[in-house]
Amino acid sequence: MDFGMNFRKRVTHLLLILFLFTGNASADNKQSIMVGVSKFAPPFSAADTSNHYFGFCIDIMNEICKRLNETCEYKAVTLQDQMDNLNSGNIDITFPPYPIPNIGAQGYIYSLPYMTSNGQFLTTSSNIKTLADIKNKRIGTVRETHLKSMLLLYTSADNIKEYPKVSSMIMALLNDDVDAIIMNINIFKYLTINKVIDFKTVGNPVILGNGYGIMALPKNTDLINKINKVLLQIENDGTYETIYNKYFGSNL
Repeated sequence: MDFGMNFRKRVTHLLLILFLFTGNASADNKQSIMVGVSKFAPPFSAADTSNHYFGFCIDIMNEICKRLNETCEYKAVTLQDQMDNLNSGNIDITFPPYPIPNIGAQGYIYSLPYMTSNGQFLTTSSNIKTLADIKNKRIGTVRETHLKSMLLLYTSADNIKEYPKVSSMIMALLNDDVDAIIMNINIFKYLTINKVIDFKTVGNPVILGNGYGIMALPKNTDLINKINKVLLQIENDGTYETIYNKYFGSNL
């Protein structure tokens, strides 16, 4: 009887150790969601000297990670290497700087839109008051937004000036290198409430696409589906509006 009891105790003890070991191993092997973001793209994403990321997209992603009970890590990407990092598997998801295409980009999938992609024409000229006044004028745009084809509805290809970043485009308008610029309406709101610019709007906002989405490879379809569920949750419970108002003001 003593031998049997001691044997059962030893087996139970060994099974407990095995359970704890495998449980810890499983926890240690849990992989984070790698999120590719820019280190300097305010108000969407930025990083301080301690490599702490903040911004609108970061707040949205942090809320998604919290509700999925997942650990998300942020990896710095540039406009030049963003797609390479995604294709090579260095990151699982990323925030492209252009709207979701009307026809799905081959080889990639997108989440539901996390932000609208409407644009606003802006000018400093007193002679431009309506969209009709932009006809055949020089128009500035940011190269990575892929808006050149849309702008052909308003002016000729020779009159479209592309710039590497928003600040360069703004300086072009101030220096009279272009007659008007087009900017994402949300960036316009951010720059306006922070008193960075005081340009005149031209006409109403124009539709530039299907909104901005989170991009991934098809192998991460399950992850995108989970993200979509959280995006709908935070829209319905008011969390999205709170985050949006923090950066862009109270007019959604």
